Amino acid sequence: MTFSIVGRCERTGMLGIAVTTSSIAVAARCPWARAGAGAVSTQNVTDPRLGPAVLDLMAKGTPAPEALERVMAGHGHAAHRQLAVVDAQGRTAHYSGAKTLGTHAVADGRGCVAAGNLLADPGVPGAMAENFAAGAKLHLAERLLGALEAGLAAGGEM
Repeated sequence: MTFSIVGRCERTGMLGIAVTTSSIAVAARCPWARAGAGAVSTQNVTDPRLGPAVLDLMAKGTPAPEALERVMAGHGHAAHRQLAVVDAQGRTAHYSGAKTLGTHAVADGRGCVAAGNLLADPGVPGAMAENFAAGAKLHLAERLLGALEAGLAAGGEM
C-alpha cells in the first residue's frame, strides 16, 4: 500500500522523492536520491539494492530509461517490484512487475513520475503528476508534498 512521486525541478535542477505507505520503516527501503544523478522510488515488495544500483548507472550518465532497464533485466524477482525513476536531466522511467500488488498504476509528468500499488483508485498517480506540474513555481519540496496530498484526495491507498 504505497504511492510515491519522484521529481526534478526545471528551474533549480533539484531532485527529490516523496512516499507514503502504511508499511513500517518505508524510508529505509523506498526513497533513493543522489545529487547530480537522480531519484528512485523502489516499492511493492521492496529490495533496497535496486535504488542505489539505478543511481550508480545514472551517476555515470546513463539515462533513466536505460538505467532502469539494465538493473531490472538482471533482477531475479523483478515481477514483484515497482520502481519510479527521474534522472538529473528530467527523463523518467518506471517499472511495475506482473506481481505488483492490487490495483496499481503509474503516471508520467513533466520531470516527474508517480506510482502506486494497492490503490483505492488507479487515478491516484495521474492526480499526483498533474499536481506536481501545476506547481512549477513552487519549491520542489512543496510540489512533492502537494503531489502526495493530491494522491490522497484522489483515493489514496486501498
